[in-house]
Amino acid sequence: MKREDIREITMQLVYQMDMTDDFRVDDLSIIDENVKAASKKQASETLAAIQDHHDEIDKVISENLDKWSIERIAKTDLAILRTAVAEMLYVESIPVSVSINEAVNLAKKYGDDRSYAFINSVLGKISRSI
Repeated sequence: MKREDIREITMQLVYQMDMTDDFRVDDLSIIDENVKAASKKQASETLAAIQDHHDEIDKVISENLDKWSIERIAKTDLAILRTAVAEMLYVESIPVSVSINEAVNLAKKYGDDRSYAFINSVLGKISRSI
């Protein structure tokens, strides 16, 4: 399984967390036990960062929105943003440019026609501020 696949699964878990309003990470069983250790570590670090820093991540996202509130963001776009921002701020092993690129790719797959540009813009602002 590629790192991109792990990131996609991670984003899907973040989406589920948002839908249930429960950002605790109790079980990573959704991630196949045969996944490479480095990929598992990536998912674990990202999910732990979201669990431990959920409010800070949302604050960073909110501060970088133009004429939008976080409540107006589509849930899939928000899950993608949270995943990318968690990686950018708290997972040192992933370069910021990789987090942004992968988020844009996920937005192209899961978002609407404008999601990828919106996500790229928000993450670009965040990357310039960190």
